[in-house]
Amino acid sequence: MLRIARSTARPALALWLAACAADAGQQDRRPLPEDFDDAPVLSNDSVRRGAPSNDTLPEEGKADAVYPERFDLLALQSPVRNQARRGVCSIFATVGLMESLYIAEGTIANPDFSEQFLQWSAKVEAGGFREDEGSNASVNLDAIARFGIPEEAAWPYEPEPWTTANDPACTGERRPTRCWTNGDPPPSALEAMRWRLPRGRWISSRTRSIKAHMVETNTPVVVGLDFFYQAWNHRGSKLVTSRERFARGWVTYPNDADIADSEMRPAGHAILLVGWDDTLEVPLVDGQGQPLLDERGEPRVERGFFLFKNSWGTGSFGIDNPAGPGYGWISYRYVERYGSAYVSGLPRVEPPREQCANDRDDDRDGAADCADADCAMHASCGGPPSETIVGESRRAMPIPDDDPTGISSEIKITDAGRVRRVEVDVDIAHPYRGDLVVALRRDDVRVVLFDRDGGSADDLVQTFEARGFEGVEAAGRWYLEVRDTAAADLGTLRGWRLRLFR
Repeated sequence: MLRIARSTARPALALWLAACAADAGQQDRRPLPEDFDDAPVLSNDSVRRGAPSNDTLPEEGKADAVYPERFDLLALQSPVRNQARRGVCSIFATVGLMESLYIAEGTIANPDFSEQFLQWSAKVEAGGFREDEGSNASVNLDAIARFGIPEEAAWPYEPEPWTTANDPACTGERRPTRCWTNGDPPPSALEAMRWRLPRGRWISSRTRSIKAHMVETNTPVVVGLDFFYQAWNHRGSKLVTSRERFARGWVTYPNDADIADSEMRPAGHAILLVGWDDTLEVPLVDGQGQPLLDERGEPRVERGFFLFKNSWGTGSFGIDNPAGPGYGWISYRYVERYGSAYVSGLPRVEPPREQCANDRDDDRDGAADCADADCAMHASCGGPPSETIVGESRRAMPIPDDDPTGISSEIKITDAGRVRRVEVDVDIAHPYRGDLVVALRRDDVRVVLFDRDGGSADDLVQTFEARGFEGVEAAGRWYLEVRDTAAADLGTLRGWRLRLFR
C-alpha cells in the first residue's frame, strides 16, 4: 500500500510558499518538457455524456462503514500507457480498468488488451460516438461486454490520428467514422480470441461512494471529467501553470479564473482512480499561480485526494509522484463536482484451450501445440484420423428469446472409440447472430463454439472445430446447446451435424 508521511506535508508547503514569495511564481515559468503541451484532451463532452446525476444514484457501501485514511490498488495495475496525440483517454482508462480486473481474476498474468480495437468496436460494433474521436466508459464497456476485444498484439495501438495522408476524407469537422478509428481491424484482429467483462454501471462520484466501491470490490473506478487547464497545469491554459505541480501529478479544485478560462474551450478527460489519501494537502493557487489566502491571510490548502492512473505516458506527467511516473492526485471535490464514475466487475473466464496447430501457447501453460499434453490425441500430433463417425439432427427447434436456459438438441452416437477430432456443422436462422451463444456438450465436457460474435449479421451457418474433446469416448449422447441472450429477435435451430474422427 502506498504510504505518504503526514509530517512531510507542512514542510513541503512552507518551502513551496517561500519559493513563490521569493520570486513571484518564477518556478512556474521555468521551461517545460517538450511534450508538456501535447497531453491530449477531448474537445467535446463525450466522457460524461449520458451520465446520471449523483442525486439519482444510490450511495455505495454501508452508512456506518469506516474507511482507511490511505488505500491503493497499485499491485493490480498494468503499466501506464500513452495515448500519444489521439483524444482517446476514455478508451485507455477503460482498458486500464479491464486489465486491472483481469489481473485480479488471475487467468492472465500480464494482460495487455487492444485500445486500438476498442476504439473501433465502441464506434462500429456498439454504435457510439461515430461522428467524433470521443467516447466514454459506458459505451466502451458495452462494447467489451457484448463483443469483447482481443489482446494488443492482434492490433497494436497507432499513436497518430488519421489525416488526409491516410484517407482524403479525413479532414474538417465532419469525417467518416473510419477516420476516428484509423480504419478497420486487420483480419488477424477479427479472428483473434476476444476477452470480455460483465456489463458496467454508473456509481455516484461522491467520495464516500467511490471509496466504498474500491474497498468492498478491490477494483478501480473510471471517471470522466470536465477539464480545467490550470488545475491540470496544462499548457493549453491561458493562466500560469507549474512544472513542479505537473511533475507531482497534482490536480486541485479549479479556481474561478480557471473555470472562466476553461469554459472558453470546453474539454474533457478520463482517468482511472486506484486509491486515495485523506491526509495529503496541496496548496491552492490563483490565476497567476500565487497562493490563495483565506480571510485571515493564511495560505489555503486542499486536503484529501484520489490517486489516479493517467494515460499521458511516463515521461512528464507525474514523474515525481510516489506511486510512479504517470500517476497523479486529484482532489475529492473536483471528482465529486465535475466527474462521473463508472465501474465493472471481475470477468468470468473460461480458461483457453490449446489449439494444437497454430504455433501459439493458447492455454498459457508453457507448451504449444503438440508439445502440450492436451494435444496428444489431436490429428496433427498423432497422424491422420483413421475413421469418421457422422451424426445428424434435422429437427427444427425454436430458440426462446432472452432466455438463460435456451435449447438443447441431441445426437446419439452408437459407434465406440476414442475421439481425436470433432467438427460441428451448425444451421441457425436468426436476424441478429450477435445474440447467440452455442456450445457442444458430451457428459461433463462442454466447449463453447460461438459466443455473441458477428453483431447484427443474419443467421449462423458455420462449421466449427470443437477443441477439447480429444480422448473422449465417441459412443453416447452429444448435445448442441443454443441460447439467445437478448430480447427482440427470434431464431430457429434448423439442424446440425456432428463429425467425430477417431
